[in-house]
Amino acid sequence: MLKTLTTAAVLVALAGSSAFALSDIACDQANMTKLENDVKAITDEMKKDYANKELAMAKEALASNESDKCKTHMSNAMKGNDPM
Repeated sequence: MLKTLTTAAVLVALAGSSAFALSDIACDQANMTKLENDVKAITDEMKKDYANKELAMAKEALASNESDKCKTHMSNAMKGNDPM
């Protein structure tokens, strides 16, 4: 029972922190340029391809002034650079 509660608490904490991190992303040209450089540095080709697709969608959202959509795609592109 205690193990189940502890596991649930950890999952809630992780979900909350990722949602909070998404709100911290600023969808602007400066961050887009930084993200482009980060994506170029990815060595895993599958992750790099995924990140490039997300980056392209983020750029489209930025051009359309769709901030929430842009933030989501930027976050997804950044995940391509996370070690799994």
